[in-house]
Amino acid sequence: MEHKGTVRLETSRLILRRFVIGDYEPMYENCWSDHDVWKWTNYAPMNTPEEVRTNANMFTEKWLSYDNPKRYSWAMELKSTGDVIGRMFGMHPDDELGQVELAYEMGKTWWNRGLMTEAVRVTLNYFLRDVGLQQVYAYHADANPASGRVMQKCGMVYQRTVPQGCKCNGGVFDRVEYLLTAEEYFRQTSQ
Repeated sequence: MEHKGTVRLETSRLILRRFVIGDYEPMYENCWSDHDVWKWTNYAPMNTPEEVRTNANMFTEKWLSYDNPKRYSWAMELKSTGDVIGRMFGMHPDDELGQVELAYEMGKTWWNRGLMTEAVRVTLNYFLRDVGLQQVYAYHADANPASGRVMQKCGMVYQRTVPQGCKCNGGVFDRVEYLLTAEEYFRQTSQ
């Protein structure tokens, strides 16, 4: 396993790249200002683009630093327009277990177009093939099944449901957990 940090990744329609300071306004406008996106996160309320930095402590100098090779935080940019429409991130990398938690969010305007599935697939490939992690896990609130469908389409395997195990801005929900091991990933991709 070799942590490589947030490197540029591409799909047919997306560029996943490091955030820059100018991304905070489009991220607010295209993603975080929408209640239907925000309710599935744990971010403090953001009512203006400036509150992305002041309330949520994002897009600060520290947040934008990519010096740590274990930091995985991508802006999702639409190739056709250059718009930043969401983000993908790997949290809690654990070298002992060889795993990372995958999380993502995208503006509602771009839902149900297969874009998130593209982004998750390329990120799973990066984590399991290039970084050499042994497993990637993710979860969603049971009341947000679309997020689970993305995980399923990308080959992640249902593990369990934890009653009342997911707290987000929308409330407390059952936590539905998925996992993709390197062994399962390579089995799926070799077929």
